[in-house]
Amino acid sequence: MRIGVNLYPGVGGSGHLATRLGEHLAQRGHTIHFITYQRPFALMWEQYRGIYVDLVDRFDYPLFSEIGPPYAMALTSKILKVKNDANLDLLHAHYAIPHAMAGYMAREISGLPYLVTLHGSDAHTLGPDPAYKPVVKFTVEKANAVTAVSQFLQKTAYERLGIEREIHVVPNFIDTKQFQPLDSCRLTVEGGCVGMKRGEDAKTIDPEEKVLLHISNFREVKRVTDLIEIMRIVVNEIPNSRLIIVGDGPERIEVERRIEKLNLCNNVHLLGVRTSMQEIFCGTDAFLLNSKVEGMPLVLLEAMACGVPVVTTPAGGVPELVRPGVDGVVTKGFEHDEFAKAVIDILEKDSLRKTLAKAGRKRVVESFSSERIVPMYEKVFEEAVAT
Repeated sequence: MRIGVNLYPGVGGSGHLATRLGEHLAQRGHTIHFITYQRPFALMWEQYRGIYVDLVDRFDYPLFSEIGPPYAMALTSKILKVKNDANLDLLHAHYAIPHAMAGYMAREISGLPYLVTLHGSDAHTLGPDPAYKPVVKFTVEKANAVTAVSQFLQKTAYERLGIEREIHVVPNFIDTKQFQPLDSCRLTVEGGCVGMKRGEDAKTIDPEEKVLLHISNFREVKRVTDLIEIMRIVVNEIPNSRLIIVGDGPERIEVERRIEKLNLCNNVHLLGVRTSMQEIFCGTDAFLLNSKVEGMPLVLLEAMACGVPVVTTPAGGVPELVRPGVDGVVTKGFEHDEFAKAVIDILEKDSLRKTLAKAGRKRVVESFSSERIVPMYEKVFEEAVAT
């Protein structure tokens, strides 16, 4: 099948999933055309047979100086060009805004079927906003097929977007061969305070220290500043504990200020954006996710697949992945003290940490591997093309 893929190409869950799905589909004999405004981040240093990147044309004009060029229109035009040049069979729109609208317009013009996958805020935050809801609801309902990455998002789309058509739940997945436990991983870190000279204070973490990990786009929903507050409680109990944070985003400056204010410069370290995560995962004792809402977080899948026990809140679709007390620790609520206690427990109890690490890996291999999930997408593709 020849498939066009609309996605956000930067660092983020929906774009990462879309890129990895395209890679696996190409390996299974499909031809993939990523149609977007820049080369997908996850493809930046890799190239796969059967994968093409078709960049959307950017046309700046003085009339657009206040609002920016109309991307959805340019995207639709590019979809039509790729459809004609490559004889596409289907368009897969990852994240509804604005990709569902572009898919709808392209189908109305050319007859190209389109599938929409809901990933998170397009269903629970941005999508229901009055500025977007009428168009999101219409273009999702008119799609040839619709999927959501969790039952939580499926339910949210029905209730908050008012969707009245079938939505298939196709969970996120990872390659469990790419993400698996490694022995003897050692991390090198730098200070996290504003103004510290990067590199000069770099040190390798002592194996006796307890190392926690968080990966984030530093958006408000991830509650990274709250995690710094939680870390203050943890360090008071376990002084040799460290928190490694990977990623970047709009709240990074506030996070740095909070680290400095709480005197955690020697305990919290910001690594920035990284591309190779397996060794970082495997050099840590636990992974932390303190979000207030999530669809189906890929970072939890990656951590669990690497044999890293997770501590998380019951945000959105998280309990569909992490069964509380079975595959990881899921707090009952979102309070700092409860989360900090859960972190302290898992750091102090070696047997608990090892049990959850083994169970988490087993959970991902059995239920969220690429071998299990990619064929589910292929089945939905066949349905979309047949309608």
